[in-house]
Amino acid sequence: MNINTLYVTPAIGKTASRPKINLSAPWLFDMGFTPGALVQALPEPDGISFILRDEYIMKYSDLYRITKEKGGALIIVNSSSNMEVTGKCISNGGLDINDSLIALYGCGLIKARKLPANARVVALNKDNHIVRLRGKWLTDFGFAPDAVVTAAIKPDSVTFKLQEKGIEDYRALVKQAREDKEKVIQVHMDGYTQCIEVKAGFGACDAYIAICEYGIIRATPFYAEQLGFDKTRGLLPHYIE
Repeated sequence: MNINTLYVTPAIGKTASRPKINLSAPWLFDMGFTPGALVQALPEPDGISFILRDEYIMKYSDLYRITKEKGGALIIVNSSSNMEVTGKCISNGGLDINDSLIALYGCGLIKARKLPANARVVALNKDNHIVRLRGKWLTDFGFAPDAVVTAAIKPDSVTFKLQEKGIEDYRALVKQAREDKEKVIQVHMDGYTQCIEVKAGFGACDAYIAICEYGIIRATPFYAEQLGFDKTRGLLPHYIE
């Protein structure tokens, strides 16, 4: 399963007060969203789905009517392999300008859900169950380079806590961490940006969602099934009707 992040932005010009989602990526072509393809955009609770309808057997007029009844819109992938939706189709899904979305996609289907304002989508789990938080955004929550951090690892989450005293009480911190069965790690630089990483206690997943506040980051695994994907059969039946 593939994953990406989408953003709701203002439309341009006279419609600038309306929300807009623009999809422009090489993977659109690989997933069947080729120039000229017909796509059904449907609002869902706190999100939106894009369903390829290029080979849909229903008459266009019937598909248009059903789509409108569901508060959605029919859009066409343009010649640059981009597609864009604006207005009520987005707001009907409870989305607004400046929202960020987690998007999972497979052949003929893109499903996106709203993320909390303090959430981040973090590294895919491709390297032996390592949870890796990487980006300058870490500093926004106090995790600056060289900061000392404890990691509490549980079967379904990893919680990182900033230790404000740093290395001043390092020995006592290590002792306490051992008693609490936590790990002591340090924020380091990975290239030009900050990075925290630790081996998690859970297996492979599609992505991690990090919920952040100052001094605390809690990362939990995210699975494709949470957005209605069935990894063994592809699209779930109600998207093929």
